Amino acid sequence: MTVERLHSALNAVFRCGVLITLCVAPTQWSLEPRPKLHLSPADLMLAFTAGIWFLDIVVCRDWRRMLKLPPWPHVCFVVFVAVSALTAPDKAAALKDLVQYAEYFLVGSMLFEAYLREGGGRSVRWALGVLSGVTAVILCLALFHYFAGAEDPLTVRGSFGNRNVLGGFLALALPLCGAGLFAPRSGLLRAVWAVMLLMGLTVNLSGASYFAVVGVLVCMAAVRGPALFLPVVAGLLVWQSMALPQLPRENDLAHFQSVALYDSDGKATRRYPDWQAAYSMTLTHPWLGVGLGNYQKHVGQYYDQVPRQTGPSEPDIQNLYLVLAASCGLPALFAFLAMLVAAACRAARAAILCQSAPCSALAMGVVGACSAFAITAVWHPLLVRGIGLPLVFILALARHLSEPETADGP
Repeated sequence: MTVERLHSALNAVFRCGVLITLCVAPTQWSLEPRPKLHLSPADLMLAFTAGIWFLDIVVCRDWRRMLKLPPWPHVCFVVFVAVSALTAPDKAAALKDLVQYAEYFLVGSMLFEAYLREGGGRSVRWALGVLSGVTAVILCLALFHYFAGAEDPLTVRGSFGNRNVLGGFLALALPLCGAGLFAPRSGLLRAVWAVMLLMGLTVNLSGASYFAVVGVLVCMAAVRGPALFLPVVAGLLVWQSMALPQLPRENDLAHFQSVALYDSDGKATRRYPDWQAAYSMTLTHPWLGVGLGNYQKHVGQYYDQVPRQTGPSEPDIQNLYLVLAASCGLPALFAFLAMLVAAACRAARAAILCQSAPCSALAMGVVGACSAFAITAVWHPLLVRGIGLPLVFILALARHLSEPETADGP
C-alpha cells in the first residue's frame, strides 16, 4: 500500500472516529473495570481516534499538524490543574480527574480543531448534523421520561444522570437550535429546529439552565433586529405565562424549586450552604485549593460555619466555579473562565466578519452556547462526563469560525 492510499484510509478512519466520539459523548453511562475507574465510550473512542491521527502524522511525516496547539487558556488550565494534583492528599482521585481534563481540553481540542480545519465546511456540516441527531434522540428520551417517568423531576434526565446534568447539555445544544431557527434557511429545516427547541424548553426542569437558554435566545433575536425580536419575545411570554403552568409537571414551579433559597418548610436548601462552605475553603486554600478530585473529602470540614440541612442531597447542585477554585485554586478558575470568554469573543467576532448569513448565525449560536453554559454552571458543576467533550467541541468550533480562511463561511 502506498503512502497516499494509507494516508487516505487513516484520514477516513480519523474523521469517522471524531464523528463517533461526538455521537457517543453526551451520556453519563460508563464502564467500570475497576473500583473508582469509570471509562465512557467517548473516552475510549477519543483515545483510539487520537492514535489514528498520530499514526497518520507519522506515516505522512507531516509534523506541522501537531504544531497547532490548543488555545493558551486550555494549556494554562491543564497546567494549573496538574500542579494542584501534585498537592492532593488522594493522589488516585487527582490522577483520574487530571487524565480526564488533559484528554478533553488538550487531546480533544487538538482532534476537533484538526477535524474542522482539514475538512472545511463539509466537516462543520457533518459534525453539526451528528450533534443535531444526538440531541434529537436525547430530547425524545427526555420527553418519554417527562410523560411516563416517576414524579420526581430529577428523573427527567434523557441520557444523563439527572435533570441538572441534562440542563447543562441543553444549555449548549438549544442555543445552536435557536441559531438554526433564526438563520435564513428553508421552511422545513426551520420547522425541525423549532420543534427541537420546543421539546428542549419542555423537558428542561433545571431553572438555571431554562432561564439561561431563554435569555440567550432573546439576546440572539435582538441582534437580528426588531422584526425577529418582537415575535420571539411575544412567543416566549405566552409560553411562560400560559403553556408552562398547564404542563403535567408544572414546569414553572419546578424551575422555581430548583433554584429556591428555602424549601417549603422554610429551611435553607442544601445548595447555598454548600456554596458558602466552598467559598470558605477557597479563602483558606486560594492558590492550589485542597487538591484536584478532593473537594468532597474536604468540604465537610467547612459545614460547621453555616447552617445546613442533613439527610440526602440533590445531586449536582454545587457551583462549578467555587468547586474549581476550592479544589484546584484560583489560577485554574481564572484559566477556565478565560477559555469561555475567549471562545465567546472569537465567535462574536466571527459573527460580525462572516460574509454568509448561515455562518454568522452559527457563530451567534456558539456565543449563546458559551453564555448559557457559563450561567448554568453557577448552579451546577458541569465539568462532568457527558458534557465535557461537547463543550470542548463548541470551543473548537468558535476558534475555527474565527480563522481568516473561514471568514467567508463554512
